[in-house]
Amino acid sequence: MVCVYRRVSTRMDPLRELLERHDFHAVSPPDALGEWEYRHDDGVRVRGAAGLVLVEAADERLADDFDARHRVAFPSDREIPDGGDAPERVAVIAGSDESGKGERERALAVVAVAVPLAGEHELLARGVRDSKMCTQAEIGSIARWITAHCAHAVEVVAREGREAALKAHGGNETRLLAAMHARALASLHGTRAFGVARVDRFAPNRPVAAALGGSHPAVIVDECSRGERHVACAAASIVARAAVLGARV
Repeated sequence: MVCVYRRVSTRMDPLRELLERHDFHAVSPPDALGEWEYRHDDGVRVRGAAGLVLVEAADERLADDFDARHRVAFPSDREIPDGGDAPERVAVIAGSDESGKGERERALAVVAVAVPLAGEHELLARGVRDSKMCTQAEIGSIARWITAHCAHAVEVVAREGREAALKAHGGNETRLLAAMHARALASLHGTRAFGVARVDRFAPNRPVAAALGGSHPAVIVDECSRGERHVACAAASIVARAAVLGARV
C-alpha cells in the first residue's frame, strides 16, 4: 500500500518528532526522492520531500493505522489545523528500467511497465525478479507473459543507431537514458495512468524526474537504489533485457 500526502507547506518537523516518539528510526542517507526518511520495525516506510510525504506499508491496516496516529501532525492547507486532507491511495505503480547500457554491440532498450499493487503477487508467482537473476530462457518466457498482461511501453535504440542517439544528446549517456525513460513513462501514462513511477537510479541528480516533470507534474518519480527489488522495476528490467537480446515478446 502506497499513500501520498500532498501539502503546500514543507514544515514537517512536528510530523518527524511524532514519528520518533512512535519508534520510527531515521534512515541516513534517505533513498531516492526523500529529503528525509524514517522506517518502523513493522515495515512502514515514510519519506518526505518538497511538500509531499510518501508512506509505504505492507497492507491497508498498517496504512490506516499510520494515518490515524500521524495525520494530526501534518501541516494543514486549510484554516483549521487538523492535519489536512486524507492521502491519495496509489493503485498502480509504473516501473522503468534499461538494458544494454554497457553493451555497445547490442541495442539499448528502456521499458516502462504498469503494475496494479493488487496484482504484484501474481507477477512474483510468475517468477518476476531482477533480470540479472534470470536465465535467457526465463527472460523470454516471463517477458511474453508480462507484455500480454501488463500495460507497457518500449523505447529502443538499435545498435547501429546508438552513436547518433548519443550525439543528439551531447554525447552524454545520462541525458540519453533520461530522455528514453521519460518517453517510455509518458507513453505508458497515456495507456494506463499511474501516480508513482519507480526508476532504477542511474544518476544522482534525478534526471528522469526532471525530464518527465514538465509534461506530467503530478507523477511522483522515485529514482531509487536497487530499483529491481520493486516488482514493477523488475518486470521492466525483464522486458528491457528481452528487447536487447532480441527475444520474441
